Amino acid sequence: MAGDPYKVKKNKVPIKKIDTIRVLGLDAATGITGYSIYDDGILVSYGTHKSDNRLGTEERINDMKKWLLAALESWEPDFVGLENIQL
Repeated sequence: MAGDPYKVKKNKVPIKKIDTIRVLGLDAATGITGYSIYDDGILVSYGTHKSDNRLGTEERINDMKKWLLAALESWEPDFVGLENIQL
């Protein structure tokens, strides 16, 4: 199958419409973090954020924190779901 099988713009997040419930799903890691965005239960965007693997763990975590704060402000999710982390 050619093209995007989900028929959404990878890494392009649409402006949130009024009265829309937006959910941000995260598969967080210190190297590559995956995300998906759902508006009213419909997948509207997905992608990844990659931290520079030359940085130390603390610096990569700080990079992810800055990215996540910017994403929350820009994308305005109503809920955030996180993958269960195995410790």
